[in-house]
Amino acid sequence: MRADLMSAAALLLAGAFIPVAATAAPASGARVSLTACPYEGITAPCLMIKGPDGTVYNISAAAKPAFNGRMIRLRGTVTDRLSACTQGIVLDRIRWTPVRQKCPS
Repeated sequence: MRADLMSAAALLLAGAFIPVAATAAPASGARVSLTACPYEGITAPCLMIKGPDGTVYNISAAAKPAFNGRMIRLRGTVTDRLSACTQGIVLDRIRWTPVRQKCPS
């Protein structure tokens, strides 16, 4: 009986330490397309956008979109560059267009 409890406890502990699979960041050079609301980053000139999977992209290289509370449709290329913004995956060669859908408040 005691051996059964010990083995059950060992299995529970082993299951707690199994790493959960994380989604990998897109590879450098990959094209990204998404529709979302841009927002200001931690520092003033930084502009970020969050993908549907929660990945944060640094879109500071884009011409600043007029926020107007509307979403934008964006395409960009993933780079391996560092940014002074210190957040998000840096995108380059960014093209965006506004869409009619409003951003949540």
